[in-house]
Formats: sequence, C-alpha cells, structure tokens
Amino acid sequence: MPFPANYDLPVVEQYKFAAQAFGNATKTFNIIGPKGKKGLVRDILVDITADMVGTTAVPEVDVGTGSGDTAYAQYRLGSAAGSGYTAASTPRRASQEAITGNAPRTLSDFSGHVALEKAAIPKDTAAVITLKAGTGGAPAGTADVTVTVHWF
Repeated sequence: MPFPANYDLPVVEQYKFAAQAFGNATKTFNIIGPKGKKGLVRDILVDITADMVGTTAVPEVDVGTGSGDTAYAQYRLGSAAGSGYTAASTPRRASQEAITGNAPRTLSDFSGHVALEKAAIPKDTAAVITLKAGTGGAPAGTADVTVTVHWF
C-alpha cells in the first residue's frame, strides 16, 4: 500500500498554556489553522496544580467562535457542576472521560461536562480558546492546559 498523499494526513497542532489561573478572571486566546484547512478539537488535557473550585459552576476550557463559546469543544473541570477536580487527580484528559458516541464525543453526566469534535473550525477562520473561571464561592484553580486540534 503506498504512503498516503499529504492531504490525507492531518496537521496536528497543540496549543499549550502553562500555569493558568482559573480564579476570578477568564482568559481567551485566539488561534487560526494552516491556510485552507479546517480543524477538529480532538482532545483537551489539563495538568492541575491547584484544585479547581466553583460552587455554582466549575472552571472550564471552551473552544468556539468567541469568548466562552463552546461551538467546537468544551471540558468542564469537575466531577459535578459544583465539584471541581483536585490536584491529586491530575492529569485529566477530556478524551479519557467516560465519553459516549461518535462525533461529537460527549459525556453528559452533568450539563456540558465533555464535548469534543462538536463541529469543524472553518478553514481560514480564527477560533477562541477560553479558560473560563468557576463561579460561586471563591473560584480558584491552576493548571497547565493543552488543546489538540487536527487540521485537514
């Protein structure tokens, strides 16, 4: 079998954000894929160094069209809506949660827990990665975050 042509292999890019605090501030980062390629968010990895806290809603990592939008992917960093992951339970990977179904790959044990490959990022279009603070109580948490996108 001959080796596939270049257009058959995705360009895999990892967007890494070190030591990000999920306290009271939400942070956004703009990305854009290689020219002429659309993308799918395949995974989100968090290496937690300080417990994720939010008594109403836990911190989350979103990928969408703007700040806080989840059009392309979402990973809420907790075992329940108000119970965040701890540094002792790290690292956490969205793709290793109890995901069901094919694209979009989801886990709905609580609202919006995990959703990968929800939709393709359109070619030549910017997307936004949002590191969203928890809400309620005293929101907190720190983690290294890696978002993996396959561009094809």
